[in-house]
Amino acid sequence: MSEVEIAVNGRAYKIACDSGQEGRIELLASYFDGKVADLARDLGQVGDTRLMLLASLTVCDELFECRRRIADFERAAETLPPETAGAAVRAVSSATDRIAAIAAKAARG
Repeated sequence: MSEVEIAVNGRAYKIACDSGQEGRIELLASYFDGKVADLARDLGQVGDTRLMLLASLTVCDELFECRRRIADFERAAETLPPETAGAAVRAVSSATDRIAAIAAKAARG
C-alpha cells in the first residue's frame, strides 16, 4: 500500500492507494482539480464542499455521457460483420472496464 499527496482547490490531501497506482491517482486528482478550478472561476469560492459536490456531479455527467456513447457504439457494432464487430466489442469492453474501475475508485473516496 502506498500513499500519495494530491491537491484540490489549493488544499493538500493524502490518499492511500495500491503500490504502482500513484501516478494514476495524481492524474485523476489533477483532472478533478481542474474541474474544481473551472467552477471556482465561474462561481467564485463558494466553499470546498459545494465546489467538490458540483465538480463530482460534472464528472458523473461526463461518465454517464461516456456510458451512453459506449452503448451507442455497441448497438452500432451489431450491424458490423462478425470479424469487425469482435474487435470493436473488445475495445468497447476494455473501455467499459476502465470506466467502471475509475467509478469504483471514486466511490471509495
